[in-house]
Amino acid sequence: MGATDGIAGSGVKPSAFGCITVPFLLIALVPLLWGARSQWNKGALLRGGETAAGTVTELRYVPEKPAATQGGNRMGGHHRGQCAVADFTTRSGERRTVVSSVNRYPEPWKPGQTVNVVYDPADSARADLRSELTGWTLWFGIWCGVSLLPLAIAAAPVVLLLRDRR
Repeated sequence: MGATDGIAGSGVKPSAFGCITVPFLLIALVPLLWGARSQWNKGALLRGGETAAGTVTELRYVPEKPAATQGGNRMGGHHRGQCAVADFTTRSGERRTVVSSVNRYPEPWKPGQTVNVVYDPADSARADLRSELTGWTLWFGIWCGVSLLPLAIAAAPVVLLLRDRR
């Protein structure tokens, strides 16, 4: 049996490692590096940040922020949602403004409402509403789960190789 015959009994050709494993490993890295990393950073802010009381000053649509609906989209309605803009004061007395990280519909905030803001004491520009940070573990798990399918596909040739070597 030559090198071009593949792995005995598995039907896996040597080129399968380069054609399947490498591309699917790269595909799996995208959700891990982008999604899971951003959610982990939200969790890090929640764990290591300081909390301050803030006041919602306005609601506005921010195009670069993701959108979320609570309870699903209404039939026939297209709602953009809005972010909360809140003013808060850090422990050192610095006045800051934060824009929440997600456009929500329906908006759970109202102008004048008091909200909890979590900020990084080392960089108070890095801040978000506590309500936007609390779901980080769910989304971190979802992003990791999304990467499992391409990882499983990438591992298939390796598993077949190891199985046939026994």
